[in-house]
Amino acid sequence: MSSANPPEQPGRSHVRRDDVAGRDLDEAVGFYERVHDAHAVRLTPEDDRPFRYRLRAVGDDHLRLRSSALSARRWGRIEPLGRYLVTWAHEGDLAFDLGTDDELVVGPGTPAVYPTGRPFTIEAPPSVTLHTIDIDAGSLEALHARRTGDRAAPLHFDRIPDHDGLAALQRALAASTPVLLDPAADRLARARLVEAVGRRVLDAFAPTAVSPRHHGHPANVARALDFIEDHLTEPITTADLAAAAGLSQRGLQQAFGRNDLPTPLETLREARLRRARTLLADARPGEVSVATIARRLGFVHLGRFAGYYAERFGERPSDTLRG
Repeated sequence: MSSANPPEQPGRSHVRRDDVAGRDLDEAVGFYERVHDAHAVRLTPEDDRPFRYRLRAVGDDHLRLRSSALSARRWGRIEPLGRYLVTWAHEGDLAFDLGTDDELVVGPGTPAVYPTGRPFTIEAPPSVTLHTIDIDAGSLEALHARRTGDRAAPLHFDRIPDHDGLAALQRALAASTPVLLDPAADRLARARLVEAVGRRVLDAFAPTAVSPRHHGHPANVARALDFIEDHLTEPITTADLAAAAGLSQRGLQQAFGRNDLPTPLETLREARLRRARTLLADARPGEVSVATIARRLGFVHLGRFAGYYAERFGERPSDTLRG
């Protein structure tokens, strides 16, 4: 079913309200292929529950708020055209590009931006409702250009949101939703709120380039390598690195392997050994000890540290310290 939309009135936004639901699997596949500009959609219903789907959307051409519920596991290879989409689910994980170097798995309540400029896959478990902010690409690109002074151009977002920017986006969305969902809202009031949400999206998912120090690696692997370099003196687990990369722990191991890297923890140890060598070479004997530097970098067992160091550099840490 689809609800009727009132005619546009002067001074009011032309807000469309859509509510589509059904029980036919083939009908749902065709509908979601059209909605998402999909190359392919697969819906796998649960064995013990009748199949149902429902999509609700409210908004105008600049910004629409959507929710989509399915009693089936969903998989799609999609490529939205002319739109930027931020999505999240309150229950269940969402997986983008599962099993590839660009894999991103986000947990419940964590928004993510759909990949841009290329086809990608998205997967979600049954009975998960996806909530989406659907923003016109031209509008957001123009807003970004006004803020930066650059020419308007397609945007490539960091899929790991900035913590403070994400909190600001959530507050802005909570404050503006009543107006954004109101078909009778004043056009100018709605436009101001649409821009406010767009600004918060840009703050939360600011475009970033792969770090030059890890050029040549996929973005998710580069994020893990950056995290290692930036937190060498802190306790780090594989789970920490997976979270920084936006991957599952298994996906992180596979991504490192595909890029001819050691395991994540071996990569961490190698980076710490390199930092230890730099610190030892720069230190003066008597000002600092091998043990102090080793412990600062997380090597609790000094004998093992010395063994790793000698194997890697062909000399003992104390030899490097003495110069």
